[in-house]
Amino acid sequence: MKTIALFLIVLNFFTGSLNNIKDGLISSISDSSKNPLRTLTATLQPEPVRNPLYKDPEIGATSAIVMDAGTGKILFAKNPDERLAIASITKIMTAIVVLHYKSDLQEVVRVSGEAAKVGGSQMHLLENEMMTIENLMKGMLIDSANDAAYALAEGTFGSVERFVDAMDRQAVELGLTNTHFTNTYGADNDAHFSTARELATLTVYAMKNDVFRSMVGIQKTTVTDTTGKFKHNLENTNKLVGKYLNVIGVKTGTTEEAGASLVAAAKGSSGQTVIAVLLNSPERFTEGKKLLDWALRAYTWIEPL
Repeated sequence: MKTIALFLIVLNFFTGSLNNIKDGLISSISDSSKNPLRTLTATLQPEPVRNPLYKDPEIGATSAIVMDAGTGKILFAKNPDERLAIASITKIMTAIVVLHYKSDLQEVVRVSGEAAKVGGSQMHLLENEMMTIENLMKGMLIDSANDAAYALAEGTFGSVERFVDAMDRQAVELGLTNTHFTNTYGADNDAHFSTARELATLTVYAMKNDVFRSMVGIQKTTVTDTTGKFKHNLENTNKLVGKYLNVIGVKTGTTEEAGASLVAAAKGSSGQTVIAVLLNSPERFTEGKKLLDWALRAYTWIEPL
């Protein structure tokens, strides 16, 4: 492995890739006075080094990106900063806000009539059904349930409007300047948008949460209300989950304006994680797996010396 790594470093020297690594290290050193701990952590992360023998993949998605979760390095990009509709990928942020404000996932939420009537993808909640936050989260993240997302917003702040404000505040805190929300589940709206780059950044942040990471990796499960009387069968809308061992999540999105979109994550043999985002893809699962496989083959993760 060390021989391969050295070969790639030499090869990248002649292709210019080594300059990118050098510039990144110099930048980190220059900023060390501002945040020395963060700089030390970043420089200790295994660095993805490109094998130039692998050409960039060709995909039909309007916008796409592949990011190394450990370093934040962009491995592939196509129109990564174009503002687009994001459909149910929105629910990644919804989950982050819920987990930020609710530490007890066994807290019970009463499903309102408004939540039960939300259209689109549903887990078919009933008005006045009593559900734990944990089970609603599973419904939202696994089955992409709009009714669950609505119920969670009401259960967290008592108001969907207040919850959406919290989503926007969280976006600002994460430095997502091209992201804005108008609802909790991704309904099309001209003021509801993000970019592939910022969704990748958001997903890297979300996947650091144990609860989120475990839920988006579930292929199938069944949840019930608090009485056990009403059962809801959930199946992951991300068809890559369960089909490929290295795929560990994370979320789909589909609306008329957004088209078929996908955020997918895979773990490599060295423990590295790559995040792929495709917005408005003609074949999101095929293209998603193509990008993940390409990244894990075209790059070698080299431990710092």
